[in-house]
Amino acid sequence: MGPTGGVLSDLKQPEYTGENRCLPCTAVNTLIAVVLSVGVGAAVATGTSPVAGGVIGAGALVLSVAAIYVRGYLVPGTPELTKRYFPPWLLGLFGKGPATTAEYDGDVDPEQALLDVDALEECKDGDDLCLTGEFKTEWESAIEQVKADDGGRERLLSLLDVEEGAVEFVEYGDAFRARLDGDAVGKWESEAAFVADLGAGTVLARRYTNWAELPVEDRSRLLNGLRLFIDTCPSCGGVPEFGTDTVESCCSTHEVAAVSCTDCGARLFESQPI
Repeated sequence: MGPTGGVLSDLKQPEYTGENRCLPCTAVNTLIAVVLSVGVGAAVATGTSPVAGGVIGAGALVLSVAAIYVRGYLVPGTPELTKRYFPPWLLGLFGKGPATTAEYDGDVDPEQALLDVDALEECKDGDDLCLTGEFKTEWESAIEQVKADDGGRERLLSLLDVEEGAVEFVEYGDAFRARLDGDAVGKWESEAAFVADLGAGTVLARRYTNWAELPVEDRSRLLNGLRLFIDTCPSCGGVPEFGTDTVESCCSTHEVAAVSCTDCGARLFESQPI
């Protein structure tokens, strides 16, 4: 790498650029850059000539845009100001608000469907739902098989019954999403959550009539719902616990309801609190 590349690498801030770029920050800073450049150009033009003012103003704009591109912002502290003062509706216009799951009006009621296939039953105290003993045993066995096969994320292809290469994975730290022909078909908070779904999908394929004919969205909802009831972490064997957590992104901070493993911290489920 040449000297220029080395300097640029040193200046770059991955937490605010690339996929992590805060679009509201970029928009605000670009507007500031334009205003400052026009001001600088006007001041120079007043003291010298319009031509000199135009050149200096244009140069200031180029340098400002370059700083925004490399660092993610021009004015120090902009990301923190964005988190604190930008309302959710404004962040949502840039796709940077709290993550939400699009409503899907499917024909399957996940809770009833899981009760019908004897995956869930009323807990002994009668106040909630729990995994049935038989389904729990089958699920844990399927998870162990998934881990032993070490098939990786390619196992999702058979779970969704799609052609190889049609699924694209988009990474978000430990979490990731799968897209099929550009449409989101599943999201997982961690590899542990993904392994849990692969195991559950294997069991449900045996129990649920016409599982293969279910829309991908319905299969995803059933698998995602089951993760609320898992009682052993697929990664470390720890006990999952339900609670709330504060999630921080480049542009916002929001609270989520979460199920995480106590031993390794692997996130198994996450949603907006109601």
